[in-house]
Amino acid sequence: MENSELRRDPITGRWAIILMDEKIDFDKLLSSKSHRERSNEVKACQFCEGREDQTPSEIFALRHPNTEPNAPGWQVRVIPDKRPVLQIRGDIDNRAVGIYDVLNGIGAHELLIEHPQHFVNIPDFPLEQMKGVLSTMQNRIVELKKDPRFRYIIVHKNYGEASGTTLEHAYSHIIALPVTPGRVKNELMAAKEYYSFKQRCIFCDVVRQELEQKERIVAEDGNFLAFTPFASRRPFEVWMLPEKHETFFEQNSNQGALASMLITVMGKIRQMLKNPDYIITLHSGPNINVSRRRGYWKTLKSDFHWHLEVVPLLRSYTSFELGSGFPINSVPPEIAARVLREESF
Repeated sequence: MENSELRRDPITGRWAIILMDEKIDFDKLLSSKSHRERSNEVKACQFCEGREDQTPSEIFALRHPNTEPNAPGWQVRVIPDKRPVLQIRGDIDNRAVGIYDVLNGIGAHELLIEHPQHFVNIPDFPLEQMKGVLSTMQNRIVELKKDPRFRYIIVHKNYGEASGTTLEHAYSHIIALPVTPGRVKNELMAAKEYYSFKQRCIFCDVVRQELEQKERIVAEDGNFLAFTPFASRRPFEVWMLPEKHETFFEQNSNQGALASMLITVMGKIRQMLKNPDYIITLHSGPNINVSRRRGYWKTLKSDFHWHLEVVPLLRSYTSFELGSGFPINSVPPEIAARVLREESF
């Protein structure tokens, strides 16, 4: 039986079991869904350029000069989701039903179409395309935060069947919520508590330690750090964050460096893990236009640090993980980082 370690994540307080086997069993990790065969023919995809009439009207787009909205000529495009999980119109109506608190399902659900062509994803993007995707995310976050009903804007990208998407086209979800998601709130509270004791940002301390130890670094350029977290939940989980303290993703002005790192890291993951399904999630500072009025997050700008979380979906959860909420990771993050670091892309 393999040796294992219990590891506690200092940001969330979550524990994870890390199996300390040096050998990686890729056949066991990789599902058949990861070995996708690409068709030579593009099916009728509503997100492809030239099919703009099949989608709702665009909210925002980066376009070539002299092209019209909702027509070909775009590079990045944002549209409302046809089947949104939250509705943009209405009041939140915070109310009680017996002992339960209830809110109306008010929010925003947008789709960011990242490229006009089918079967093209992050490792294939030219640098300027990836920069355009990042700047579009920033634009939408800024705009959605103007609505006082929305406390948190979360951006996530799901790739592949195991992540729940049925479309091969590259796109992300932008969802504005009237509440802060539980996992993000745990991070926010843990960061606030750490700062109250040490007057330092926990993320900045993690960055410093990772740069000193160099065991879990996947990529680093002086601007951004990509590393496998000490208490990684899943094999080859990678976080990316600015090396200098920054609370809000939408205020970052170095999209070029982040775009380059994303292309490189996702290329390494695709090559090493044979094009796996994955999820990317952005955790950034909440909407202080709302929170300030409620007196929340008084030290937020000093204690929280935005970051991207990349989680490859390499196998199903075990019954123990699903029942206990206690992750089991069969690849130590130190080994995962070394393998990805040495993978050329």
